[in-house]
Amino acid sequence: MKRMGLLLVTVALLAFGGMAAAQPQSEVVVSVARGVEDADIDVLRLAYRRALATDAHWWAPTLVELGGGIWRVPDLAGTTQRFDLHATPVWRADFARTYVEGGIGLYLLSHTINNDVTHMSTSLEFGSHVGAGLRIGERRETRVGVAFQHLSNAGIKEPNSGVNFLVVAASFPL
Repeated sequence: MKRMGLLLVTVALLAFGGMAAAQPQSEVVVSVARGVEDADIDVLRLAYRRALATDAHWWAPTLVELGGGIWRVPDLAGTTQRFDLHATPVWRADFARTYVEGGIGLYLLSHTINNDVTHMSTSLEFGSHVGAGLRIGERRETRVGVAFQHLSNAGIKEPNSGVNFLVVAASFPL
């Protein structure tokens, strides 16, 4: 329980430490993810996104996301709870009522994962996601969407089965 409290304080400091200077395009994201191959893995995440100054080049990320999550994971050792912290540059394109996005970032897990289906032998993981959704609300600043996410250690250490998630997310402007 102490670890969970420390994680939440760390995420809050990372996410809201610069809030006074935040641009109007800052948002908070709440997401729920479920393992695709290993349906016993569930993740609940809270993240802060901040718009980046961009020069309109396609390769420049439009947002940076800082966040953390709590995992429910079956493990051969019996431990079933993990935490993560992550930092992810995100490329997002907004349209009249929809959006598409993708991101590639770093994840730090509190423990490795080793069960019958998933073997993640390092705490440092790389995450990528692609997703799409709807822009809703009076100014279309609230977003709800789905994404496919993959986490793995990119071959740093074996075994490295990685894990794929189906993610449902909602973001709200600050």
